[in-house]
Amino acid sequence: MLSAHRKGIYQAFDPAGNVIADERWQAVRLSRGVQIDNETARLAPFGEPRSDAMTIQLDEQLRLLEVTVHGLFGTRESRVRVLGEARDHATICWRHKAQVHEKSVRWRDDIEILWNTPLCYMVMIWHSRLTLGQARNLDAILLDAITLRPSEIRLILQRHPDERHPTRFGEKLLQHYQIINGQLSSQIWCDEDGVIYDCAAADGSGYVLTAVNV
Repeated sequence: MLSAHRKGIYQAFDPAGNVIADERWQAVRLSRGVQIDNETARLAPFGEPRSDAMTIQLDEQLRLLEVTVHGLFGTRESRVRVLGEARDHATICWRHKAQVHEKSVRWRDDIEILWNTPLCYMVMIWHSRLTLGQARNLDAILLDAITLRPSEIRLILQRHPDERHPTRFGEKLLQHYQIINGQLSSQIWCDEDGVIYDCAAADGSGYVLTAVNV
């Protein structure tokens, strides 16, 4: 769990090894919960080169309050907001220029929100609190990397033994997780705060932490 104000920079790679994003982010513990922000420049050959920004707001119990994404010079937007004291429903909006879509979904606090950033995996790890060898089956709402259109997916998150892993900052002892989505799989290495140092998908794509405070 987040112990302090953390910030850093990620680079994202496509399966061919091309750098397709440079992401600056920060996660801050507040009196009312945690707020995570990023600003990302997405580069060709990414399908829609653009800049975008995301904010995740969590309450004191790390339950989701809201996720917002703004991109493509203000012409793309998505918002996921959990509503009501019972927290049993949420609204999801996504917009491209004048085309606006909205849907209401039944909500549970064990549902995860995923998008094109390892910061969502960090929140998933906080929520899961897995011990060595444990696994969690989970429901997630995935926002499309380009259009932000939501879809529902099922995942398995499994924690493997901690291991020494090479990073941009030298070899570090890190927690090791695996995310399985059908036939797809990703390996994640993070520190005790859940800050992800390396995220490697089976197709060769992934994220690497290139700068971080400690």
